[in-house]
Amino acid sequence: MTGPSPSAPSPEPAPAHRATAARPGEHSGARGGLRDPFRWIIENPGTVDLIGFGTAAALMLLFGLGAGANGWWVLFSVPMVLAGAVCRTRPLLGVIVIGVLAVSHVLVGTPVVAGDVMTFYAMFCAVAYGSTAVHLIGVAAGMLGVLVQATWFGVVTAFSEYGGLGQGAMTFVGLGIIGTITIIAIWALANLQRARVRQLALTRDRAEQAVREREQRTALAVADERARIAREMHDVVAHSLSVIIAQADGGRFVASQKPDKAVEVLGTIGETGRAALADMRSLLGVLRQEDETSFGPQPGPEQLPELLERVRAAGLEVDLESEGSLDQLPSSVGMSVFRLVQEALTNVLKHAGPGASASVRLVRGTEGLVIEVVDDGQGTDPTSDGLGHGLTGMRERMSVLGGTLQAGPLPSRGYRVRATVPLPGGPDTDTAATPASPYATPASAPETPPGLLRSPYPNQASGTTPAPGTAPDHAVTDLRGETP
Repeated sequence: MTGPSPSAPSPEPAPAHRATAARPGEHSGARGGLRDPFRWIIENPGTVDLIGFGTAAALMLLFGLGAGANGWWVLFSVPMVLAGAVCRTRPLLGVIVIGVLAVSHVLVGTPVVAGDVMTFYAMFCAVAYGSTAVHLIGVAAGMLGVLVQATWFGVVTAFSEYGGLGQGAMTFVGLGIIGTITIIAIWALANLQRARVRQLALTRDRAEQAVREREQRTALAVADERARIAREMHDVVAHSLSVIIAQADGGRFVASQKPDKAVEVLGTIGETGRAALADMRSLLGVLRQEDETSFGPQPGPEQLPELLERVRAAGLEVDLESEGSLDQLPSSVGMSVFRLVQEALTNVLKHAGPGASASVRLVRGTEGLVIEVVDDGQGTDPTSDGLGHGLTGMRERMSVLGGTLQAGPLPSRGYRVRATVPLPGGPDTDTAATPASPYATPASAPETPPGLLRSPYPNQASGTTPAPGTAPDHAVTDLRGETP
């Protein structure tokens, strides 16, 4: 086959984003079929055999009739050759048809026809492609054919004019030995083919399994990446929007009474919005990069004071307490610490209510790093719809780092989020060995289910908002935590 001429347009290259490989046994179209015709032959044995043996039978019929051959010779040979077309796909049927025809032409007085060679082919296919039972039937049919032929020629030789019993016996034994050797040789070749077929089937199954496993790994990787992106988006957006909503509600309340406070509120809203926009651009920029690595700074414990300033500007008094050095933390741990504190304070802003305050405590010990965020707000609100994703994201982050997260209401008032993260080089984290919390939660206190967030507005589910002139629970704009 000649290749394309130099002037012919080159085939369009495959898209770079195509990640799925062709399954074993599939080819990419007409050009793939032309390049590998043997693949089609291997994958369509029935069609190939029908064409080949049909052509041979037709030629045998034409030449036999043209040469004036015996009618029995043509009558048996042509069907036996045609029956070879089904031997590979239906070996038992081929053995039965060819065996019956072989015995029949001997019984009618025609001991040998050209189609007798098909008896060996039928046996070969029965051993190579059939089940164990068909395998045994094929060998038995071959031996029966040898016995019939040897008996026929032995009897004819014994009763012929120039023969005798001794000559007939020698003919019978000689043909029997030759036939048996032929049967053994065919049986050995057929077993080699049988082993080859099994190996090919096993190889194809393994290839298909490898493709399925690769597709599953790809799907899992995509799902993990989507979860990571969703977590990052939530962490970036939820905090800033909570601050903006709190300031907007507070600004609407104080606009008519304290215009200077309204100006301060609008400034906080603008700063928070710009910070959120910068975070979103940074995140989207990382997502757009396919081959390049982002070297931009990631948030960590160093940015916690700035985060607390934004929270204080939103009206929540919050203190930071740190024990032990937080330097040289792994980047993944540092970012997770920042995101966890950010999400916990966001929940305090959204659900703690008026006059609440919070404290952030970071303790680094020999067993790992403990992060604790405690507020003295309203505690769990039973009217929460449970649709938040904050706690779920925090649990996922801790799970990735091999840490633990505990979240739930305190016995009297308030809410606590406590996470323990093992650090490289230290022993496995043991919650009993970690620094004790001054806000120990009794064993009877239920742990908040993942994703449960408290709502400051019991009627938010119906889509209502606080009426103008009324202070929402979280509309705290004064730096001392007092509602104007």
